[in-house]
Amino acid sequence: ILRRTAEIMSQNVQLLSEMETSDTGRVIRETQYDIEAGIECLNYYAGVVNSLGGNSYNLPCASGGTNLAYTLREPLGVTVGIGAWNYPIQSALWKSAPSLVFGN
Repeated sequence: ILRRTAEIMSQNVQLLSEMETSDTGRVIRETQYDIEAGIECLNYYAGVVNSLGGNSYNLPCASGGTNLAYTLREPLGVTVGIGAWNYPIQSALWKSAPSLVFGN
């Protein structure tokens, strides 16, 4: 989903930049950078998702046996991202992409 969103955004950088400029009043050159930074963020977190996983360890016991310890990744629930009004799309992507990847 993140990679596909990044693809669609890449195909529409000019349109998205114009919309962002209209919304924030910033110059088009700056909003193009914001869109490109958002695309990079989506691609980064799309790549991170493949490296997530848990670990397991055999821990020695005082009685001579071993215990199994493991990490388990679970969603924490609702997340909140506070963004700047003048960087709406960039802030939204910086906050939502990690939450989606890590299961929140």
